[in-house]
Amino acid sequence: MILTEIYGNIQDIPDLQDWHVETALVKSDDLLKSILRVTSDHGRDYGIRLEDEGQKLENGSAFFLSPGKLLVLNVIPDEVIVIQPSDMDEMGRTAHMLGNLHKPVQIQDGKITLLNDPVVVKTLKENGTAFHIEKIQLDQPMRYVDLTAGGHSHAHHHDHAEHAR
Repeated sequence: MILTEIYGNIQDIPDLQDWHVETALVKSDDLLKSILRVTSDHGRDYGIRLEDEGQKLENGSAFFLSPGKLLVLNVIPDEVIVIQPSDMDEMGRTAHMLGNLHKPVQIQDGKITLLNDPVVVKTLKENGTAFHIEKIQLDQPMRYVDLTAGGHSHAHHHDHAEHAR
């Protein structure tokens, strides 16, 4: 069966106890995909092909299978690095360092969260940056943060010397 539209999120479905729910485990990276193959806890295979570009997969995305039956995506917990900078200076230094390493992150509530990576751990230790590692279930996939005006990337050539003239 090919599922093409998200019915809703499991947290927003009233009278959930009246539904028969199949669950499919997915990796947080899978949430970035619009085409996905999953196997439910009932051993059934499903294809997901989101046709509406506005729809994004998230932990708890539910798909209507038939009257009274849903398929729900459940994200497998990831091991992540959590950094809670003590002030704006440390936030800036940490953000700069992670940007140079080109790692996707989540920034929320004054914390920087990214997937566990030995290069990042080594760099944080060398810089004396406090962090801890924990296992969490991500609701949204990690994303590369582009904070520049106009979405500037380094995928093209430009000469900074010309701007200095």
